Amino acid sequence: MGRDASGPLDDCGRAFEMMSARLDGELSRSESDALADHLGRCPACTSLSTRLDETNRRLRVRPTEPVPDLTDAIVARSRPVPAGVTWIRPMLVWVAVVLIVQNAMALAGGVLDGADAHTARHVGAFGVSLGIGFLYAAWRPHRAHGLLPFAGALAVTMATNAVLDVASGGRDALAEAVHLAEIIGVILLWGIAGRPGLSFLARRRSVGHSMP
Repeated sequence: MGRDASGPLDDCGRAFEMMSARLDGELSRSESDALADHLGRCPACTSLSTRLDETNRRLRVRPTEPVPDLTDAIVARSRPVPAGVTWIRPMLVWVAVVLIVQNAMALAGGVLDGADAHTARHVGAFGVSLGIGFLYAAWRPHRAHGLLPFAGALAVTMATNAVLDVASGGRDALAEAVHLAEIIGVILLWGIAGRPGLSFLARRRSVGHSMP
């Protein structure tokens, strides 16, 4: 430590430094002997050393802060794969393949009935991406809940656009029936995700029935 501990230790300042070093386990044998000799001759340093030892002991053996059990809260917020969805996964794979096939030509070749190449590729990109998302959810069902908001919004907007096109006479209903694959895929995805929303509605219904 670079301190000369030979001979009697008469400096209380140095004694305090050595007390601190002793608490950290950095005191050599000669320094420890010199400090013990000083404490035997200096009541003030002896009192300080006692207080330091007591404080250090309390800090080292103090009880740990209570940690709440968060198991129930974590499990409640997790999205485990519900039982009984095995049959949904191959159906979702089939819908994903249909979507990818339907939109591959638009994406790769820019060919889409009634649309220019740029718009066709955009529509094809959305359709192929949605199909890939469905494939991933079928492969990793616990990820379905995270994909559901995007897939649902995309399917609803596309279906709304199809209804408006049919209503305005721009497209016939048969041509717009291709969007059924998107709707079916979202329904299957919702089933794999554990049908979120039903539990909330059930709670609201039970609260309504319990009110006088």
